[in-house]
This record gives sequence, structure tokens and C-alpha cells, in this order.
Amino acid sequence: MYLWTRKEMAEAFDVSASTPHYWIHNWDPDSNHPFPEPIAQVQQRHTGPSTWGLRQLAYDPGAVQQWHAGLAAAKTERMSLSHKKDRTPTRMSNLQIAVEAVAELRSAMAVLVATRSELVALQKEVAGA
Repeated sequence: MYLWTRKEMAEAFDVSASTPHYWIHNWDPDSNHPFPEPIAQVQQRHTGPSTWGLRQLAYDPGAVQQWHAGLAAAKTERMSLSHKKDRTPTRMSNLQIAVEAVAELRSAMAVLVATRSELVALQKEVAGA
């Protein structure tokens, strides 16, 4: 099976050597168009004092080609999502959130006052007995 490293991806798609690094880190598994997972780790032999190069992640060329084919559409979707405002009726303004928080606090305060009144009544009952 043939594998692609980042350098071979750059050569295949005629992009700079740093572009595959960008793709891998910016199209993560949580994105709308995740980059394919690496399938192996390779290490190339060199001549010289250090006979082995750095380990590199290797990817399935077919998966990378399929991913690259959908990249333009994913970029368009990502850009359109970043420019859209959330105008759904479920979105609440800061004022609405504050009003609801105050209502919850008033409700909690009423329960606290009722509990205190019960405690005072019990205290008087115990003291009178």
C-alpha cells in the first residue's frame, strides 16, 4: 500500500509544503470537514551522521484525495457560518437572561423567607414549652 506524508501531499496538490500542516491542524475531527486520520508512522533512512530521519505521519492517498475534493465546499460552508448571525427566536438577549435570573432569585428568596418564618415559629414553640 502506498502512503502519503505531508511533503507528498504538497507535491500532489501543488501547494506549499506548509499547507498540509495547516489542513491537518485546522480541519480537526470536530470540524465540519475533518481531515483523514493518519494510518501509519514512517521513518526514512538518510546517509550521514544521523542515519534515520524524523518520524512522520502517513495518510491514505485515497482518503486525502476525497477529502481534498470536498475542501472547497467545506471552506464555503465555514465562511458562510462565520458570517451568519444567530437570529433564531430561541436566542435570548442579555436583558432577557437578567430578567429570568432576577425572577429565579426572587423565587429562591421567597422560599428562604418562608423557611426562616417556620424556624422562628418552631423556636418560639420550643421556648414556650
